[in-house]
Amino acid sequence: MSSSTRRAQSVAVTGIGISCALGTGAEQVWQAVQSGAHGIGKTERLDVSSLSCRYAGEVRSVPAGVRRVGMRPDRATRLALAAVQEAVEGARLSLADHDSYRVGVAVGTSVGGLEHGERFHWDILKDGPGTAGRHRLTSYPLYTSADAISVAFQLRGPKAVLSNACAAGSNAIGYAVDAIREGRADIMIAGGVDVLDILSLAGFDSLNALDTEPCAPYSRSTGTSLGEGSAFLVLEAESLAQGRGATVLGHVLGYATTSDAYHATAPDPAGNGAHRAMRRSLAQASLAPEDVDYVNGHGTGTPTNDKAETKAVADLFAPAAPVPMSSTKSQVGHMLGAAGAMEAATCVLALRDGVLPPTVNVAEPAGTARDLVANHARPQALDVVVSNSFAFGGNNCSLVLGRRPAPCADVPDHRVVITGAGPVTALGSGRQAFLDALRAGTSAVGAARLTDVSLSRTGRAAELDSAECRRHVDPAYARRLDQIGLLTLAASRLAVRDAGLRITKADAERIGMVFGTFSGPMQTVAQLSETIGTVGPHRVNPRLFPNSVMNAAAGHACLALQIRGPLSTLATGCVSGLSGLAYAADLVRRGEADVMLAVAADELTPLLHCGFDRLGLLSDDTVRPYAAPAGGTVLGAGGAALVVESLEHALRRGATILAEVKGHAMTSDAYRVAGNDPSGAAWAESFTRALDHAGTAADDIGTVYGDARGTAAIDAAEAAAVSRVWRPGQVRLSNLSPYVGHVHSTTSLMSAVCAVETVRTGWSPDVPPPSTPEKVTTYLRADAEAGRACLVTAANWGGTYASLVLAPYTGPAATPRTAVG
Repeated sequence: MSSSTRRAQSVAVTGIGISCALGTGAEQVWQAVQSGAHGIGKTERLDVSSLSCRYAGEVRSVPAGVRRVGMRPDRATRLALAAVQEAVEGARLSLADHDSYRVGVAVGTSVGGLEHGERFHWDILKDGPGTAGRHRLTSYPLYTSADAISVAFQLRGPKAVLSNACAAGSNAIGYAVDAIREGRADIMIAGGVDVLDILSLAGFDSLNALDTEPCAPYSRSTGTSLGEGSAFLVLEAESLAQGRGATVLGHVLGYATTSDAYHATAPDPAGNGAHRAMRRSLAQASLAPEDVDYVNGHGTGTPTNDKAETKAVADLFAPAAPVPMSSTKSQVGHMLGAAGAMEAATCVLALRDGVLPPTVNVAEPAGTARDLVANHARPQALDVVVSNSFAFGGNNCSLVLGRRPAPCADVPDHRVVITGAGPVTALGSGRQAFLDALRAGTSAVGAARLTDVSLSRTGRAAELDSAECRRHVDPAYARRLDQIGLLTLAASRLAVRDAGLRITKADAERIGMVFGTFSGPMQTVAQLSETIGTVGPHRVNPRLFPNSVMNAAAGHACLALQIRGPLSTLATGCVSGLSGLAYAADLVRRGEADVMLAVAADELTPLLHCGFDRLGLLSDDTVRPYAAPAGGTVLGAGGAALVVESLEHALRRGATILAEVKGHAMTSDAYRVAGNDPSGAAWAESFTRALDHAGTAADDIGTVYGDARGTAAIDAAEAAAVSRVWRPGQVRLSNLSPYVGHVHSTTSLMSAVCAVETVRTGWSPDVPPPSTPEKVTTYLRADAEAGRACLVTAANWGGTYASLVLAPYTGPAATPRTAVG
């Protein structure tokens, strides 16, 4: 990978936008924070009469005057657009003056437009699929608000949706910082948004995690109060902010994520993962605990979270006394995926003004064992603060923010290689079985037998028997898992076995995971939604709810495999798997981990099949990518995992190196929410930027693995994009959808599994050439030689594109090892 564009500098915060229970507008909210107010009151918008908790941090007035995005925005999207508008205006940023491919967006969210998915489901339960409104399906996905931001502000740079439950907003800011430091963006709009939803309220209530009064973190600690809202920061390269004379509010100096590998919902009581996240984020900025002036805690108000965090913070500062620590959630409620962004914004304002934000609802301030900044803000000079976010599934993220820029620690530039692959597919599981089926021309597309598709017009699918997953999962552990959990753990185990990787206690903290998904735990969410819609929210099953968050499957896999390094979940639709591989490679390249598992998994459920059918996207027959007219797609299920590690680590342990990750890029077309630009310009831009990052010429690519899926918009855009970069016949175009169906975010990781074979032998699956258009046929029939690089690409509905370059490994050889299929 090219490191010539890296920036060894802090990232400046130049704009903030907030909408939450304390009001709308960063300055209004900040004044309310300083006054000790709280916005937690009786829940009004949702019927919670059957639940034990009646309190929440509601946004009483959602901003209406937001930019138009070609659709009627849902509540979450309106909150996000309003906060971004405020942040951009506050930064005095003229976006038209900047290369739109160098300006991106990263959004943390856990709920998104879930309410629209629930209503679609409830309409089906009540009156059948024909009555369910199709318009709800474009608001439901977690990535809708990110797409809307991209369209509204014409941002064509990197676009990512992070969904690590309560750590999502913080991780989104960290992801954005990486994009700037790695030279892929100059400006990133980063933050989070989530809205109150009956499923979340019912789920937390079923776990007895909600306080019957407004929450009192670190003092009463008898439960949390949920909240809603949006907070976004404008992040810029320090040199850019200085060059344009921007007012710098603060700096993001470092961040780190870790995995507890302890429990599906409860934090590690020893606080080890939280402690490691704080310490590593400080080390990124060449700082030590004694440099920290204040900690903005995760502070949910639940007894287990409060105890674990206070222990972790005490251990960080020991033997000295801990610095002041407070919880913003006591004032605005737990904003879930937006919480970390709200708290980061609060920290920046605290640094700007030299004020410690309070923890309110502390009944007896004199009786607390530590400085909670009880009930009232107070002035104090601040230079460095830490903001913590600790989530379900043992996902930890800490941010370090500063009043002044700080020198970055030296960052290595490791070569990154792939040493193992674990596909779990409808064609078979394991690398060799999968490749053998593809070489034989076997297709898994056919009549659905295992999935109830009675709600749909068409009955075609590429199904995967759950028994295939269970073969690779401990029976006792399998009982805890839903469909996506089984897929994730099975793929991860196969990849680890294929790589010959032993995960021991000594190296667990240097091994991490990035998980990507489109569908998420739809099977579990549908079960909970059906209970709420037919029986009531008070009957939600507490055993199901922890699996309803997007990162639950990754948390289970890390727990089962005892992975304790960096952990993140991407939910940017169909690009999540490939962009997750890119993120994992970056973490290894920079030395944040020695080994990362890049994993993707997607379910096939009756409700998902019905939704695609209602949108008119499904085929009555098979998948014929690139055909005109397009005949539709066929949905599949599956999982795939790749082991990526530094070259030094792979050689040291004698691993078989399958391929090298050379470079990657992500772009957006800013064309339309739920639409793709037919010109393919932004998609082609992802090709050329990935090639540039890899230091590879277009002529060096032998095969492109496409993501066409039999739908008109995607297929035409991909064909146009390929033709912008390569002449007809110059490169071979391959595609897996005729064999495994459209497996959303997982298809591209399956393509990567094939690509590691292609770079060695030149082979790739044949795609039946369509009768039209003829130009595409010349790419499909082109020959590719062994030893040439591959480009794997992915596209999401809504115009997000990811591309990644894989090449044969050249260099010292490790001791050969026979791979396990």
